[in-house]
Amino acid sequence: MIDGLRLDVSADEIVKLLDQRIAEHVENADADDETAATLGSLRQPNDPDDDCWAEDSAPQRLRRRAQRERERADALRFMRDHVVRGETYRLTNDDLRTLEILDTQPW
Repeated sequence: MIDGLRLDVSADEIVKLLDQRIAEHVENADADDETAATLGSLRQPNDPDDDCWAEDSAPQRLRRRAQRERERADALRFMRDHVVRGETYRLTNDDLRTLEILDTQPW
């Protein structure tokens, strides 16, 4: 009898999947930084009607989101760099979520 869902995944496949997720996070961070810079350059100084540049402005929110993306990419890089090559990993649903192979929300 098998208890629950466990998937056997090779170390090479885990590394490949992590590389893909890392690249996506880096691309997202770069895009958010670029959009924040574009929005920041559109700001008209001393515009009394411009309240969108308050403390929690769109560019600042984008920069924070970009930082979270970079932090997630760093965490995934750490995991990838510590996968023991040549091994097979028996992964649970929680493992698959941590590695961002599965969504955090069930279907």
